[in-house]
Amino acid sequence: MKSEITLNESVKEAIEIALIKLLKKKDINKITVTELCETAGVGRSSFYRNFENFEDVAVSYVNRIYGEYFKNNPVNPNAYKKSNFSFFLKQRFRFIKNHDDVFVALRKNGILYNVLVKMAPEVKKQFLVADIDESRYFSAMVMGFSAGVIEEWVAGGMRESEEEVAQITKACLMGTVNNLKDAF
Repeated sequence: MKSEITLNESVKEAIEIALIKLLKKKDINKITVTELCETAGVGRSSFYRNFENFEDVAVSYVNRIYGEYFKNNPVNPNAYKKSNFSFFLKQRFRFIKNHDDVFVALRKNGILYNVLVKMAPEVKKQFLVADIDESRYFSAMVMGFSAGVIEEWVAGGMRESEEEVAQITKACLMGTVNNLKDAF
């Protein structure tokens, strides 16, 4: 059974990698399932068995590389404290910057924001390690907010460093919270 799981995971990975490769060269609306499967070297049934659409493939790919990134770059939980939310943001933006070609391709094809929002469960795992907040509402707000920031950052060519965009994000979040306090 273990080899079946390993085989299925390798098929999924082949499809994910093939889609990203194709997205870097052409518009998502011009990619067919047949072309994707030929590029991946798998049968069409493999696609339909594992994914509903191309966006699901992209989410799966980004979740996989996000998990690998943090497995290969473990964070000392003591560095991640509620008082250091910027550290969490910098880590997330560093991941994006390290895979900029992927995120540029996703944005070019109009699916970046949706992919970022749908990867929330994987990002929330970092929240737990970070002991930032267990509130589902807080993490939902940060997921949506940071997805918008990342979309804008990628659209602008990622000119700001990860540290700068983390500072901007934190300042915007704090400004939003302060404005809401004043409104009540």
